[in-house]
Amino acid sequence: MGMSIIRIIPVLLTLFPAQSPAAVPRIAILGDSIPYAGYWPALLESGLRQNSAYRNAEIVNFSLPSETASGLSEPGHAQGAFPRPCIHDRLDAILSRYKPTLVIACYGMNDGMMQPFSKANFQAYQKGMERLKAKAESAKARFIAVTPPLYMADTPEKDSARYNAVLDIYAGWLNGQKNKGWLVADMRPGLSRQIRTAKEKNPGFIYAPDGVHPGPEGHLMIARSVWPAVASFLNLPPDVRFPEGDAFRKILERHNLFKLAWLTETGHKRPGKGGQQEGGPQGEGARGGSWNGMHRGIGEKTKSFQRKRRSGILPHADSFLQQKRLQNSVKCGNS
Repeated sequence: MGMSIIRIIPVLLTLFPAQSPAAVPRIAILGDSIPYAGYWPALLESGLRQNSAYRNAEIVNFSLPSETASGLSEPGHAQGAFPRPCIHDRLDAILSRYKPTLVIACYGMNDGMMQPFSKANFQAYQKGMERLKAKAESAKARFIAVTPPLYMADTPEKDSARYNAVLDIYAGWLNGQKNKGWLVADMRPGLSRQIRTAKEKNPGFIYAPDGVHPGPEGHLMIARSVWPAVASFLNLPPDVRFPEGDAFRKILERHNLFKLAWLTETGHKRPGKGGQQEGGPQGEGARGGSWNGMHRGIGEKTKSFQRKRRSGILPHADSFLQQKRLQNSVKCGNS
């Protein structure tokens, strides 16, 4: 058909608009480049849909590479191309247009900017997360905070800034907020155990080739670590069987299509089209591998959509697209 994924975006939003608050649960997943890759959020989505209460839920990944909750950005970020985006620049648009009933937010990896511990940076992260929770709840959404993943888990000796220890502090603060009624899913202990076990079985196992972005197995480990707490908060069974192979690929395809659609609809300040990531860790340069899902161009996503759009991922969209012609491409908005 030759139609780019960007030109499909308005159709997706027309076919599947945000429904009224009483209709179905609407879950917004917020975060940085790690959840943006789609893997662990799509696994989480698949777990939720195995339960009747969330089978027909609207679940959208609004994550954005390089993003922070703190609003901080180091000098020369992305070779000086742009500062790190901040969720608070686009949060109002997400809350007002998508109208989530639940917000799941995973920040921290970028907030300390891979630097040694700084009280000022830490306080900015705390304020950013507190503000995020307050705004979500003021919009009548429940809020679940997820602790940041591990840093340099494969080569801790290369962590000269002791940044993983910084993330321990950030996660410790989040866990401390449970005493104030916060819902916190702490992935770090479970993730650490799974990595250790994997390396005991296979010394060559690599969780994150670039020290930041996990491979597929790493994303599965994150999903397994996050699920028990999320299930508990939502009164769902703790046991879950995540899909594999073609079944998961279909879920991931749909998940990423709606991610791009809603990133376009709600807008953001990060350079790129349709939510596309350009670069590796936090968007700067070093690529971690094909698994991270961030280096793929829009053209590849278009070909994938054309190959699979009749496989049941978007069954209603196919006939609609055959009848309609979209004249203009839509670029990711700048809010």
